[in-house]
Amino acid sequence: MTYITLPHNWTPRAYQLPFFRYFARGGKRAVLVWSRRLGKDDVCLHQTAMQLVKTPGTYWFMLPQYGQARKAIWDAVNKHTGQRRIDEAFPKEIRASVNESEMKIAFKNGSLWQVCGSDNYNALVGSNPAGIVFSEYALSDPQSWDYLKPILEENNGWAIFNSTVRGQNHFTRLAHLAQTDPKWFYSNVKASEAGVFSPEQLAQIKADYIASRGQELGLGMYLQEYENDENAFAQTFNSVFSRAAGEKMRQEPPQLPPLCRVAGIDLARFGGDNNVVFIADRLTDRSLVEVRVEAWAGTDAVFTQGKIAELLTTYHVHQALMDGDGVGGPILDNVRALCVGRNIAFEEYHNTATTGSYGTKTTQGYFDLAREALSGKVFLRDERVLSELGARLYEFNQKGQVVLQNKREWRKEAGTSPDFADAAVMASMILPLPKDFSVQGGKPAFARTEYDVI
Repeated sequence: MTYITLPHNWTPRAYQLPFFRYFARGGKRAVLVWSRRLGKDDVCLHQTAMQLVKTPGTYWFMLPQYGQARKAIWDAVNKHTGQRRIDEAFPKEIRASVNESEMKIAFKNGSLWQVCGSDNYNALVGSNPAGIVFSEYALSDPQSWDYLKPILEENNGWAIFNSTVRGQNHFTRLAHLAQTDPKWFYSNVKASEAGVFSPEQLAQIKADYIASRGQELGLGMYLQEYENDENAFAQTFNSVFSRAAGEKMRQEPPQLPPLCRVAGIDLARFGGDNNVVFIADRLTDRSLVEVRVEAWAGTDAVFTQGKIAELLTTYHVHQALMDGDGVGGPILDNVRALCVGRNIAFEEYHNTATTGSYGTKTTQGYFDLAREALSGKVFLRDERVLSELGARLYEFNQKGQVVLQNKREWRKEAGTSPDFADAAVMASMILPLPKDFSVQGGKPAFARTEYDVI
């Protein structure tokens, strides 16, 4: 008797393991935001092989266009082994038959696997797939998922969406959903984090892009393809954060001791908005280093204030600034009460008008943070924070002051408010108190409103 182990003659990399663990525990929805050459399709092929052996059914591997399928998947050869990728993932010992013309494999246990195109999803009418891989979903027809989702919901099937980013589109919106929904698996891995390329190789790739495409376009291509920057080409003349600032925020922070730990808290005001807690360290050189970003939506005030208090105490936050507009005031009072004895200094924030160059305190906070970022003093990892900061635009009001783009306009384009960016900016506005500060029932004002850290 012949025994076959799946994945077959293949070992996943460290950053790929959580993906396999998620499905081993019964997961059903996954989004992989992985940069070039990190093995997106390979992990999906091997995962499908395990699933179709475990649960007999029909499984699809869907490319953006049917015409791409043969070259990209069916006939594709692994340059390291010289074998077809489908032969590596689906060993011949478990197959019953292969239909080359229809790019279809039947298996001995009754399962069927086929390569399809999202541009031809209407031809799949009447099928009942148990699992679907949407490869390079950023380039796929989003209606394919709209049509196929009810089928998978009915039969408890699974779906995987993998892609390199292509600006802000249906893939990034789905990724943002997966990032905040605990039922989904979300993974964002950049080339600089995966260990597949050396720093020297990445530096050369970036230099080659710039040499062939010019500084702006070349850098944008590199940031999009290798650093998963969905705003790589979104920067315009009226962007608050420059592309250079965005690149610097993705670098590794200095190994310096923290001066204090701060938290910016943005509360949801409209349905679909997120409650966001952004926690960061201010280092001794005044750098701001992201520690944790937590977001949730659709909960009542009791859950929200309990969740905020839990995060602030778990991560030993020293100072917290919470949005006091709307429902913020009562929630802040309750959070403060829940954190009695934790020595956390709280402050309520209001976006009031100013008489200076900036029309509001929040506008000034964004520009202060942008200047810090450009000087190499801000270090972030969360892609949603980076994305929203990079997409923030400014304009001028009737007084000639600089103001941020109206949130109504943002909501028309993005569907939600820039909650993640707002929370990060609030955290950056906190002026650290002395280490020996002790909360004695007072409400000390510590938020930086007229202070320029640079």
